[in-house]
Amino acid sequence: MRVGIEKRQMDSYKRLAREANKRIKKATLKIQKNKYEKALFKKDISVENKKKRLAKSLHELIINIFSVNIKKLKNKRALENLKTNIGLLRQIVHKIKAINNYLEESLLKELGLVKKSLIVKAIKSNTPVKYLEKNGSILSKAYLDKIEHTVYELMQKIIFFDKKLIKDYKKKEIKIISKENIGIKDLERILKIESELLDVLEAKIPPASKVKPRLFKKEIFNKWVPMIFALLSSFEMEYQKEELIFSKIKKNNKLRKKIENKIKHVVNEKEKLLKIKEKRALAMKSFGKITDDYRQVFHEYISAASL
Repeated sequence: MRVGIEKRQMDSYKRLAREANKRIKKATLKIQKNKYEKALFKKDISVENKKKRLAKSLHELIINIFSVNIKKLKNKRALENLKTNIGLLRQIVHKIKAINNYLEESLLKELGLVKKSLIVKAIKSNTPVKYLEKNGSILSKAYLDKIEHTVYELMQKIIFFDKKLIKDYKKKEIKIISKENIGIKDLERILKIESELLDVLEAKIPPASKVKPRLFKKEIFNKWVPMIFALLSSFEMEYQKEELIFSKIKKNNKLRKKIENKIKHVVNEKEKLLKIKEKRALAMKSFGKITDDYRQVFHEYISAASL
């Protein structure tokens, strides 16, 4: 089976392999809690810049956490440091997902790329959960094949993976895609792919309380960690596309004004508006029919509040 894979993704997983191999030679499980919490909780910057910082933190933490000599994890202190770092990593994944949710549900509507958010459509349906399950997934079989190919390549290139386990992945014939036509209309799809990749990544990273030494036994470690690197590679490829689109938007004066007005909202301002809405709602004797506009505004406030 032939797999089409973008040159930017090949560059991404090769870079990850080089960094992981370099890191393992001097790996120490240190905690840099202040550094990453600063990126998590900083609010005096635009959503775009905050996501950029968090994406960088995501990359650094995954390299630092999983480029590890598993024999050294028998040390109790090393294991505790690992748990702390994994807790930070999961927080960063959650925060990027929250930003994506805000961009998908609010910014895309402002730019005229979507008429109604997926959440609002789901709420209006009789079965919201089933609606989201049916319409939320966007990763195709071809895309999953690309991820599997990336796992195969990473297992060959990263020195601390057991090459014997590469037999679990079939080598695929690839077609390198060097030229891509990416435009503003692709932004919705890219954000949705990013969010789904982050969902899978989160599912692969256990909560800190569930991190046990057995997860780092050779057979288990080589089953789940290569996939974490592959998911990071795929996310970074999509994020590069997103940044390219944002650079195009900024060259368009009309769109740039729209996007700047949207991404420079400070969360405190949103909170004030939400409190006004809340007071009005409490003053009403009955709500009557809730309009889609109200659902959309309320959803935007909830999204922004988590940033």
